[in-house]
Amino acid sequence: MEMINVLQKIESDPNCKLLKRESTPKSNLKLPSDLKYFYENYDSLELFANKPYGIRIVSLNEFIPTNKRLYPEDDIIWEELEDDISNEWFLIAESAELSQYISIDLRKSHLGYCYDSFLETHATPDENMIIAKSFTELLEKLYSSNGEDWFWLDDEFEPYGDAYDEE
Repeated sequence: MEMINVLQKIESDPNCKLLKRESTPKSNLKLPSDLKYFYENYDSLELFANKPYGIRIVSLNEFIPTNKRLYPEDDIIWEELEDDISNEWFLIAESAELSQYISIDLRKSHLGYCYDSFLETHATPDENMIIAKSFTELLEKLYSSNGEDWFWLDDEFEPYGDAYDEE
């Protein structure tokens, strides 16, 4: 499904809140085309906030490296992450109350891949499942789950492997 169609479905759902952009965004980041479209037209998105697994697509102002969101500046983990691939993963979605985060990869080789970045397993080889290969696919699957579960934990979900598999 195309990004525009996905967003139209979401926008018409009273359980979701799609906030339109009011000014031109400024970013020097090389974003996947579907994510660029989203941020050019929308500020953020709340999916099923009133459900057990509601999640929020962050605004461009909050679109920062996931490591910076999850780990304090003086944390010892920064030594371990010095040359890690996770430094190119940016926070795209969060449910902070559930310690659930989703990252999107901005590396050229994996541009747009989305990863499960659960607080306890983020940046851990064999623990960062590729849950979507594009932002559009991520939105489709998050929307289809209706806030009832994390779609990637469903028994029928077929993951694309681990973020660290191809390194």
